[in-house]
Amino acid sequence: MLKPSVQIHNMDGILVAEFWDCLRLDPAPVQDLRQHVEAHLRGPGRPELVVDLSGVGFAGSAALGNFVALQRIIRQHGGRIVFCNVEPTVTEVFRASRLESLFGFETDREAALQVIRGRPGPDTLEKDAPRPERLPAPPGTGLGSRMRRRSSGREPS
Repeated sequence: MLKPSVQIHNMDGILVAEFWDCLRLDPAPVQDLRQHVEAHLRGPGRPELVVDLSGVGFAGSAALGNFVALQRIIRQHGGRIVFCNVEPTVTEVFRASRLESLFGFETDREAALQVIRGRPGPDTLEKDAPRPERLPAPPGTGLGSRMRRRSSGREPS
């Protein structure tokens, strides 16, 4: 029987991970990846990671949870994770779990590398973008005022 594993390459300071013999992505190779990423972040490497899921047909919730933990670590260093070569069934698991927005997704490895090399990460955009001011709601329009009107037996006019 084949043992699922992760192969990690350093491409100009960007880590690229590809999973081998992982038709079903189990948590063990993702945990191995986390150890490599943590070591990489202690060195001079960039805090970005490309995850190539070629050949992965299913990702369980434990593996996804490990990717979320890995994303937190990478974001703390100002980086991001971009997945590529993701099968539609795996994309659907990310979507159904409502985790799709945490990660970047590209069609192939070269596209993922181009995104990381060419554009600033989402954290950079969020910090630099001006935040719109929230205006207070007009008096009598908030949830509390609607509830008071209902509880008093009066209907709004």
